[in-house]
Amino acid sequence: MSAFNKERFMRQGYIVLEQGLTAQDMQMLETASADLYGHSGQLLQQLQQSGASLNDFYQQNLDELIVVPEIDDPLKVCRYEYIKGYNPVIREQLVPKLQGFIKALTGDDFVLFKDKCNAKNPGGGAFEPHQDVIAYNHLKPNFHVTVAIFLDEATLENGCLFFPENYRRDLEGHDYALQNTPNGELPILPSYDGGSSHGAIQQEVVERIQWQPVEAKPGDVVIFDSYVPHYSEKNASDKSRRAMFYTFNAQHFGDFYDEYYDMKHREFDNPSFHVATPTAHSKSAM
Repeated sequence: MSAFNKERFMRQGYIVLEQGLTAQDMQMLETASADLYGHSGQLLQQLQQSGASLNDFYQQNLDELIVVPEIDDPLKVCRYEYIKGYNPVIREQLVPKLQGFIKALTGDDFVLFKDKCNAKNPGGGAFEPHQDVIAYNHLKPNFHVTVAIFLDEATLENGCLFFPENYRRDLEGHDYALQNTPNGELPILPSYDGGSSHGAIQQEVVERIQWQPVEAKPGDVVIFDSYVPHYSEKNASDKSRRAMFYTFNAQHFGDFYDEYYDMKHREFDNPSFHVATPTAHSKSAM
């Protein structure tokens, strides 16, 4: 990893590694994705036929892949997660490679905190501007790094990610709460508490930020920390835009993957697990 990438990551909170994954890596992920997506669809069909709620099902199936349906279609997969816990190939082959990317950027060892794949189906999948750290504040680590991997090309039409070029510069002169992190003092921006925009950054703050799209091709890797604001718009194309997100925390904080997913299985309907996402669970009042 070049010194330029390290400096850029520290300054703006994210970087793009063009073709960071090999063709062999991507073939492995396509195979894993087909299995995971197929199993997700079967779970949603099983739940509709049984009449059981997702919340009740996961309380009784603590080792199962977690699936979230689209808000307007209980049979359409919006997201699945607990990938490392469910898929040994990703656990043994992909996760160590991603840990290497992060260590090259930060100089520290990181362990997996959570993982997910967003299907971003046609007509859906908008994620409001938010900071990931808001969704993680019930556990000890206060600094996370996420590796985003695109299985499909991410474009303006199908809802690519938007990041600020330099949000700390955009927000200079405003008094926000600061968190002491391995990347210095970083702001926690005001967000909505409860309601349809729970966890989203308040609009007056959003309007101060200079946003830019980050388009990506399959094999490209986007690495970002849990404080940098980001969002994506709806998928206006006729195909899904699949992206996997692997979130890590510094190893010195401890390993929370099993604890996080034990909580998520037991408290599936808790809105704190669905911050700024296009699902029914994020719309509940706190």
